[in-house]
Amino acid sequence: MTDRQVYDPYRLIDDVEGLLIQRGHRPERLDGLAGDRVAGASRLLRGLGIEPLRAPADALDLDGQVAYQTLVHGD
Repeated sequence: MTDRQVYDPYRLIDDVEGLLIQRGHRPERLDGLAGDRVAGASRLLRGLGIEPLRAPADALDLDGQVAYQTLVHGD
């Protein structure tokens, strides 16, 4: 039986951002797209056979529903 592998998608976002900077890019975290970043990181982890594991505090909506409003209403 293999141990389940887990990784924090927020940490992956930070890791990728650092790697992109090292490679000469200038990544920018755009307002209202936090949900897209987390969904993309989680999907990548699942595709690599690693379960995204988030801290309970990370599940809170800290961007004031900006991502939701943009997605649903286009605001």
